[in-house]
Amino acid sequence: MQLGSLERYPNESAACAAADALRLTINNQSKRKNLQKTTVNTLWEHYCREEMPLKEISTQDAYLVYGKNWILPRWGSLLLEDVKTIEVERWLRAAEVADGTKAKIKCVMSAVFSHAVRWEFCGHNPISSGIPVGTGGQRGPSTGVRVSAKRQKSPLVLSPEEVILGLAQLEFRDQILVFLDGALGIRQGELGALHWLDCDFNNMNFSVQHSYYWRRGGHLKSTKTEASAKLLPMHPSLKLALLEWRSLSLYNQPGDFVFPSERLKGKKPLDLASVLKKKIQPAFKRIGITGVGWHTFRHTVGTMLAEMGEHQLMIRDYLRHSDLHVTNKYLQATTKSKRLAQGKLVDAILPGGVLSGSKSTLIH
Repeated sequence: MQLGSLERYPNESAACAAADALRLTINNQSKRKNLQKTTVNTLWEHYCREEMPLKEISTQDAYLVYGKNWILPRWGSLLLEDVKTIEVERWLRAAEVADGTKAKIKCVMSAVFSHAVRWEFCGHNPISSGIPVGTGGQRGPSTGVRVSAKRQKSPLVLSPEEVILGLAQLEFRDQILVFLDGALGIRQGELGALHWLDCDFNNMNFSVQHSYYWRRGGHLKSTKTEASAKLLPMHPSLKLALLEWRSLSLYNQPGDFVFPSERLKGKKPLDLASVLKKKIQPAFKRIGITGVGWHTFRHTVGTMLAEMGEHQLMIRDYLRHSDLHVTNKYLQATTKSKRLAQGKLVDAILPGGVLSGSKSTLIH
């Protein structure tokens, strides 16, 4: 039986872990109990064989990065029973990465150990709960590894005026990219996956059904959730801009990408990460704004709609979130709106508008 290529298992240790993982799968339950003295390396190989293929390709790649760069170098050689909650927590807290990255590493470790519990390789998950299965009592994140996922800084949000200034720095194709993203707030992958048949010019709607993943040669996949596949309205200005772009594009048939790669003869969409780096970011940098990403426009859409007084449920549906809690992370009050709100408060508390030490009489 062939385990895999030399590229996947470059040394004897990696090959042995893969062989142990395969034995864990094929042995019956009575024999499997004798294999509970296994290492994290072996568990990881088993997880990659049994669970990883069920996940989206983008999720697989993310898990593999966290496993290769963080989890396996530190914990790979340890037996499952030697991985302790507090030790993992201290290790994560000492890691010199963003809190969000620590939280993701924790989530991957927890998923792998949950897999071990399901397959009865160990009795408990030390990442999400330090309590053995079947003993009762308090379970959940509060008894497991605790790491903060708090943002180190708020996401960049642009004002309408800044978007206008940025548009003026761009060529027509890139103007449409920013205009479309700034009006719809769609995700980078969804923008890349957009086909002309997704643009219903008669009923003036967008049907966002797919997302594009550029790695591994490029893959078209379904949107994240059912909510993500809901129709979005098409403003007349968007319609006119897209129709003009279609008349200029070499690839304007229904099955073509709206933003195709001419270098690849329209078979794949534009590399939007490259467009961002070479075109969008330099344009905004020229007007004094750094750190712009494709997701910046999604945060901007949420904040703009909130500033305009739109209801949270409407914003949730517009951004096509399945959970209102996620939507709330996209909303920020701008300095201008906070100043206006403060003015209303001060006017209510101090109608005269002046607080003076010479007039200290308390009014009842």
